[in-house]
Amino acid sequence: MNWSKTKTVLIIGFLLLDLYLAYLLFYLPGVGAIQTTVTNADLEALVILSQHYNVDLAARPKPMTVQPLPLLAISEVSLDEATAESLAERWLGADAQEVKQENGLLFISGERSLRLSQQNPYFYTVEYQNNALLPQPVHHTRQEAIVAANEFLTAYLGEAAMLNYQVNLAIAAPDSESEYIVEFSRTYKGVPVFVDSYCLSVQSGLVVSFTAKQAQIGEAERTQLPLVSADQVVRRYLARLSVPQAEPITVLDLSLGYGVDLDSSEQQELEPVWRFYVIGGEENEVSIPAAHVYWESHGE
Repeated sequence: MNWSKTKTVLIIGFLLLDLYLAYLLFYLPGVGAIQTTVTNADLEALVILSQHYNVDLAARPKPMTVQPLPLLAISEVSLDEATAESLAERWLGADAQEVKQENGLLFISGERSLRLSQQNPYFYTVEYQNNALLPQPVHHTRQEAIVAANEFLTAYLGEAAMLNYQVNLAIAAPDSESEYIVEFSRTYKGVPVFVDSYCLSVQSGLVVSFTAKQAQIGEAERTQLPLVSADQVVRRYLARLSVPQAEPITVLDLSLGYGVDLDSSEQQELEPVWRFYVIGGEENEVSIPAAHVYWESHGE
């Protein structure tokens, strides 16, 4: 066998493959262009590209057209003692006892607990845990988990309040046959607001814990932001990975919504973002700005 010739053929083959992948990653979406419509042809190319990076799109973007969205104003909220006690009574009952904590407030009632904290002036977090012993793991479906989560929240928030929330995420928990993660997000004109949401753990058909962010959302700004499509943002995510991953990454959910976190006390607006919920990567949640103007000005 002529190894020199074989090596040359392999080098040329890998070069052609790299050029094709670069075409899929950068040229096909149109560099600097605003692509708001995703076609089946776009998705087929995206699957090939993702496989090269060892990324499985378990939740694939659907053929769709994204519409421009405004910024949302967000107001400061205050987690005072009266608010905390009211929340504790709602979730734990009137016999809830407060336990002094250096960071945040903790209320306990039997085997249930509620922890509240405010590390950002624009929202506060709630953590609920029911440590009661669970029965043996019982198989239940994703839809049954959604129903259980909905009934749980409705019992505490009321049907009128639940009209403002919708299921934004419902996935099987990694490495579990009897647990689902179900997220209900407040919506603005049908778009989820991630910083005002309940993320519930449903095990064997029972809600055993949840984490929640509560925010005060004001009126929207008038400016309409043009958004990039889902396939473009997936390409941006793959480009951020840079090289094929040693360990596989699975994208379980890809959602368009408002904000994930607010890092600065001066930030008082929520931007639309594409949020990835993944397993196998360094983070369970990855968010990428959805506004095309952000990509242009920051070169992200």
